[in-house]
Amino acid sequence: MVEQRDADLVAAARAGDKDAFGQLVERYQQIVKRIALGMVRNEYLAQELMQETILQAYLSLDQLRNDD
Repeated sequence: MVEQRDADLVAAARAGDKDAFGQLVERYQQIVKRIALGMVRNEYLAQELMQETILQAYLSLDQLRNDD
């Protein structure tokens, strides 16, 4: 299976493809969690921040200027 570019997944997610957004989440959730953990130094809060960040990313898909 060929890995899709982020821009292609974003375009698909913007068109309503929840699986495409899921692939983006899988790709970036650990990075987001590490950043959050570095900010709050608390595993539980980092998990909460990661979930909130992913939710906000999903809710903001239509506000992106371009898919890149």
